[in-house]
Amino acid sequence: MRSSTVLISAILQSAFAPTDGFLQLPRSAVPVLSSHHRQSSPVENNLKSPLVLLSTEGKDEIINESETAEEDSPEPKLTIPTRTTTSISNDTNDNNGPGLIAGIFAAGVLLFFAASAILPLIEAVSTAPTANSNLGNSVVTRQDGPTVKKYESKFDALSKTKIQEKLSNLPVFYLVNDGIMSDNIYFSFNEAESAAKDASATVKVSTLDQVLYPLILKQGKVKTAAPTPAAIKEAIETVSERRFTLVPSSSALKDAKKTGTTLQQNDVPLFIVERLAFASDSGAQVPLFLEKSDAILSYNRLRSSSNTLPESPTVRTSSLMDVLDSMERGTRQGTSQLAFYGNADDVLKADEMTP
Repeated sequence: MRSSTVLISAILQSAFAPTDGFLQLPRSAVPVLSSHHRQSSPVENNLKSPLVLLSTEGKDEIINESETAEEDSPEPKLTIPTRTTTSISNDTNDNNGPGLIAGIFAAGVLLFFAASAILPLIEAVSTAPTANSNLGNSVVTRQDGPTVKKYESKFDALSKTKIQEKLSNLPVFYLVNDGIMSDNIYFSFNEAESAAKDASATVKVSTLDQVLYPLILKQGKVKTAAPTPAAIKEAIETVSERRFTLVPSSSALKDAKKTGTTLQQNDVPLFIVERLAFASDSGAQVPLFLEKSDAILSYNRLRSSSNTLPESPTVRTSSLMDVLDSMERGTRQGTSQLAFYGNADDVLKADEMTP
């Protein structure tokens, strides 16, 4: 009976084991910005946590170790409830017949309670995906092949509050002239600054969560991570009379064009390195970069600690609106593990401009 219980427990634990392999880069390797801009940016900096190369076979290779590295949390163990039984003895000479019957009865009771505990867990596994499930395919990309099945699940759909939290990691820049916000919203500070000189305006900074839903998608006021600037508040009040536009950097548009990635108005290209992830307290985070150069820089930093990685990474493309739709409808498993990363220089500049 004991061996049967151990076997059942082992089967359950294997069902919860992660299967997707990806490269994991410690998020502590990048600078942390102020509470207003909670973005961690992929700039070349000191690496303090171990880099882990996760393989599909489940054999993890520690690439770079450090005394400050945090240990991975152990996998939760499933405990099968059991009922304590008292053995029954008989002093009569009946070849221990009653004792054997009592033992069989106790084993049957134990098996019943074990099965009762297991069945709900099996049902939960079949209906609700785990946080680390299928991270390799957690992003909708323009290079998705025909083998990617259509999928939509409420378990993977994110609330608007959770999406807003992710959008708050991306700084945006806009122009203000006489207190009025301009129609263009830039992701590049340098390009916003050039436009400001031509318009005799001032460059201001905010985050994408402040402008995407109310100004670009025109879906009304939403909860934001920080107080809304006065110019943006005024723009929201008059949004029905105006048309605001997201302006990606010229370098991002150029890199996206090279891959044949087409974009609709108000869409922004994103770049993803295959199997690259950042370590964080909430698990592996799949980074979505605004700039291809930052994606490659992060990969090269990881590769410098391991000569087993290919010289060039596999970079895929997506777009802000594609990922937003996927998060809202839950068309990929692991959408909660996606993280937006702005350009390193722009993120640091935004932090400098934030009061």
